[in-house]
Amino acid sequence: MDVVKKIYQYADPNLSLVGWMGCIGFPAYYFVWTVFYPQPYENGPLRIFCALLLLGLALRHYVPTVLKRFLPYYYLATVTICLPFFFSFMMFMNGWSTVWAMSFMSSIFLHILLVHQTRVMIAQATLAIVLGFLFAYGLNDGLFDGGVPIIWPYIPIFLFTYIFGNLFYFRNQVEHEAKVSIAKSFGAGIAHEMRNPLSALQTSLDVLSSSLPASKSNQNEYVELPRQDLMRMREVLASADEVIHNGNEAIDLLLTSIDENRVSQSTFKLHSAGEVVRESLATYSYRGTEASKYVTLNIGQDFEYFGSDTLLKYALYNLLKNALYYRNDDAFKVSITVNADEKANYLYFEDNGVGIEPDKIDYIFEDFYTSGKASSYGLGLPFCQRVMHSFGGSIECESALGEWTQFTLKFPHKHSQAISVIKHEILRTKSILHIGSDPMVQRKLNEFAFYMGTELSDINLEQAYQKEEYEFEYDLILIDLDTCSESEYLKLESKLHFTEAKLVVLYDKNSHYHTKFSRFLSIYAIEKLQVLKHTSDVFAELMFGRCEADRTQIPRKTTSVGKRILIADDNVSMRQLTTILLNKQGYQVSHASDGSEVLDVLGNQAIDLILMDIEMPKLNGFDATEAIRSSSEDYFDIPIVGHTGDNCQETLQKIKQVGMNDYLIKPVDKEHLLDKISLYL
Repeated sequence: MDVVKKIYQYADPNLSLVGWMGCIGFPAYYFVWTVFYPQPYENGPLRIFCALLLLGLALRHYVPTVLKRFLPYYYLATVTICLPFFFSFMMFMNGWSTVWAMSFMSSIFLHILLVHQTRVMIAQATLAIVLGFLFAYGLNDGLFDGGVPIIWPYIPIFLFTYIFGNLFYFRNQVEHEAKVSIAKSFGAGIAHEMRNPLSALQTSLDVLSSSLPASKSNQNEYVELPRQDLMRMREVLASADEVIHNGNEAIDLLLTSIDENRVSQSTFKLHSAGEVVRESLATYSYRGTEASKYVTLNIGQDFEYFGSDTLLKYALYNLLKNALYYRNDDAFKVSITVNADEKANYLYFEDNGVGIEPDKIDYIFEDFYTSGKASSYGLGLPFCQRVMHSFGGSIECESALGEWTQFTLKFPHKHSQAISVIKHEILRTKSILHIGSDPMVQRKLNEFAFYMGTELSDINLEQAYQKEEYEFEYDLILIDLDTCSESEYLKLESKLHFTEAKLVVLYDKNSHYHTKFSRFLSIYAIEKLQVLKHTSDVFAELMFGRCEADRTQIPRKTTSVGKRILIADDNVSMRQLTTILLNKQGYQVSHASDGSEVLDVLGNQAIDLILMDIEMPKLNGFDATEAIRSSSEDYFDIPIVGHTGDNCQETLQKIKQVGMNDYLIKPVDKEHLLDKISLYL
């Protein structure tokens, strides 16, 4: 009975379609085979009977509740009559004609799809075909005596279709059930992993609730809390934040463990193995405050590996979780060693726990294989193996039962052939946009893209202006500074604030360039000669290296030595520090502590620019600026850059209204300050 119900439930989503198509199709084909393409034999009443049976399936939702429990049996009976019985009977009665042999083959495929249990389907087919044969030959003496032959070559074809169709469908069914099993295991894994952090969050809420005064105890607007309670609440909130972080990592780990597509190589770059292991041990969610004391890290010779720091961290989490689960006594310890030699790089993970039985060690990297571990789904170690294979390396396990277990994670050298192959495959998925018109650079980039299989778009400045912001979604964008002026670059840069591409500017060391690059963009500077001479190395470093954005390499326009800047600020330390910075750039500096002193200095010295603080005693920056702009002296149009810590809209509007040329928001970094000054000098 359970098998029959399972078959019916499996077919239920398609039964309305099957019912209506059959209800219409059986009568319709009566006219096809009698009027349009006449066949020797047709049976209208039998077709009407089959159509009514299928109509019952189409209207099954309207069946009285008391009868619905019989629907699975009704379904099997209907399929048996309407498919193998009807089509075999009609084939026999039509003398095994080609039309009906093909129709019977079609019914076989439908039968396999509608009844997924092999044994039930074979029983249905056998019973229906035998009955069809008896009705056609055994009960119809005229047909049988007339010598209508059985076409025996059709028999092995029908058998082949039934047998191999079943085998292929059975394989798909097994795969489907395996996916369902994975989904169930995955769901159970999430439930198991999230119970602890959720319980910890509940505890945190309970502690906070106990620290807060009762809502009815004090009706005042303000409530005083003891310092001890405040400290405890801060600790609870910090702990809760860590719990949420660990919970998110647990979910991400489970997703990565079950989905091979998440082991992606697209973000691979060079990482220090020692740094990643240290971070992993620091961020691992140990069960209990004493668990971390079992783990020691030994770094013999650190090495750089090509891969993902996150994936390696998750792999180490799995190994730590397993090792700590199987610890046997207080003498238990886990030793992690990072080392390297001429052949490869190694990470050894060893513990003196219970060990692994020799007959089981060959299966530990298989999906869903578990041994003696409660609430485990056999996904951790297979995930570790997939991670190491994606790095071009391997993971091996050795163990002595009851004594020790050692996992050896082997990484290829960063310049090895294995890493070159991985980099080549990754480059095939990358896209580069070059904005420039230097023919030598264009030729080198096209050669690189051709041999590496990288997608390259080579456009000029005007074509770049025609692009919308969303059209700059590349992995790498190269901008040739020699092909655009300062204003042209700024126009282009305004379109690049939302792209996730790595922005690279190409420069000539013998030229000088503006410094008006947005401080909100990470910009990498590469000399064009390096691109021409070492194209592959430059792109390898940009795509996979550990290089940092650094725009200071770009040769600046020569500053005018001797230009004098007046720093107006009531903060002495601010004036002194800014003076040191500007003196190093070749500027001369004068000081003023308020607006009145600014006017005095302007009356006695030739000043080229004023860096004006807003909040100053006596005469503030706004009033001083208005006095300068309304003056009849030669300095009335001197460039003034407001310097304020207030970035509200009212202040910024007032800066413009009083006549300041520009403004800087405190605290301002060195590059932004010098860029702003160079704009007016």
